[in-house]
Amino acid sequence: MQVPGRGTDRSSWFLLGTLALIWGSSFILMKRGLWAEGRPMLSPGQVASARLAIAWAVLVPATLRHWPLLRPYWRPLLLAGVLGNGVPALLFATAQTRIDSALSGMLNSLTPLFTLVVGLLLFGTQARLAQLGGVLLGLVGAVGLVGFDLGPGAAGWSPYALLPVLGTVCYGASANVVKHQLHRLPATATAALALTFVGPIGFGGCVATDLAGTLREVPGAWSALGYVALLALLSSALSLVLWNALLKRTSAVRASSVTYLMPVVAIGWGLLDGEQLGAMQVLMIAVVLGGVYLVSASDRTGTVGAG
Repeated sequence: MQVPGRGTDRSSWFLLGTLALIWGSSFILMKRGLWAEGRPMLSPGQVASARLAIAWAVLVPATLRHWPLLRPYWRPLLLAGVLGNGVPALLFATAQTRIDSALSGMLNSLTPLFTLVVGLLLFGTQARLAQLGGVLLGLVGAVGLVGFDLGPGAAGWSPYALLPVLGTVCYGASANVVKHQLHRLPATATAALALTFVGPIGFGGCVATDLAGTLREVPGAWSALGYVALLALLSSALSLVLWNALLKRTSAVRASSVTYLMPVVAIGWGLLDGEQLGAMQVLMIAVVLGGVYLVSASDRTGTVGAG
């Protein structure tokens, strides 16, 4: 891959900044879908299902337009849909029933690390010593984040914090699939057709979890669904198109460095919402970002994989 020119660099930075704002805000939107004034609203299954269904419905026109591309690329599109959308949607929604949105945003910073790891194991990524050191450093920080609650510095095991970590593994795998196997497709086509595999499951999930009954019986549930709809429109539909466009301009590892800025946005929303941030969490996120920096800073020539 050639080093981008100035115009491409500006476009890449714009896409990175926009994605950081959108995805960094997704955690507070999930929280609003799950809770309202300390009361549970929608279940994690309902949030994940509605998110996938609404995002798919929004992109149906694009799906119809690019439908002929589905048959020759259905296998990587299936992987991109399941790993980049379906599984993470449920993992992150479930996690936020027990951990704060700020912690979810912090752990999402592991995405570039797992993008590199999956690339090394499955896609022939060329790694440098600094990148491997960054992976280890980031994992140390992640273990620290999982091992500390977001209370005022109090230690405590948080098993639900493992779910966002698994979500970033899925994101890393999906990024490699898109970069190496779907790079010829238009960004909109990749987003729309990938959602085709999980959107109908989302509709089925809405029925299975009795979303309609929750909306009838739980006061405030419609407002919660509104937050989920905003989550679907911005963080799933629009951001997927922007993300795929970014992957066409740079390597998978460098593109996933959007998570540099996401924790800042997520933490900011969390603090505004009354969440607490302890000194140990600040230290651990600094360790994670240090690892992410080593991974991405060493990837200046875009040598991730052969595709």
